[in-house]
Amino acid sequence: MSYTNTKLDLAIIIPTLNEEHFIGRLLDSIIRQTIWPKEIVVVDAMSKDKTISEIKKRQAKIANLKYFKIPKYTIARQRNFGVKKTKSPHLLFLDADMELRGEETLDKYSKEFLRKKPDVAAAPTLPDIKNWKNSVYFKAEDLAFKFSQYFWPVVTARNLYIKRAMFDLVDGFDEEIKVGEDQELVQRIVNAGGKLIFLKTVKLYTSVRRVEYEGRRKYALRMILFALNILLRGPKNSKVKYDFGHFNKQV
Repeated sequence: MSYTNTKLDLAIIIPTLNEEHFIGRLLDSIIRQTIWPKEIVVVDAMSKDKTISEIKKRQAKIANLKYFKIPKYTIARQRNFGVKKTKSPHLLFLDADMELRGEETLDKYSKEFLRKKPDVAAAPTLPDIKNWKNSVYFKAEDLAFKFSQYFWPVVTARNLYIKRAMFDLVDGFDEEIKVGEDQELVQRIVNAGGKLIFLKTVKLYTSVRRVEYEGRRKYALRMILFALNILLRGPKNSKVKYDFGHFNKQV
């Protein structure tokens, strides 16, 4: 299938760092969609593996796929850089290890945010390797995110829709925040009067590499401690450390 027609005025922005095992899977899943975004931008933080090679392989099929390489700093800077390279009024941030399963995923995602008109939104995330332990973990995480919206919104940028007008109004991601930059941005949007919703018509999939590597209990506990640390100290002063580009292999 040739990727030539654009039907949705949407920009997909994907930050990468040593994602050779996953970026191709994500891009292939975008290629298979029944509707396509106007722009796809990958912003790479100087990967040392074959990430760029995997992107180049897909450019023949995805005519409007662009990639840029910038020095590693924070993932927030990568996402902001990607926004500056696009013009679409709707932004969709995806992590490199996400996957759009089902050819109508992007169609359903976009129809819901166009109908409900949120300023920021996210869809439920399911594990790419399905077993009861993974299912329980991600279901619990999803419920926690939905519950948190009423007092301290927690939304990750694994899949995160933001209306460009609102993104510009709050000046985008804070590039000095190393971890938790996504929830900090969502909280600023909500505090500015923005509308947050969790989509109901579609689900996306993510790698379980970190959960499998660290163990579900240990990983869940670490995420809770991350949140408490950020809540008590603030995102800029927290002692949270998160090694992006480290867990780059499939389980």
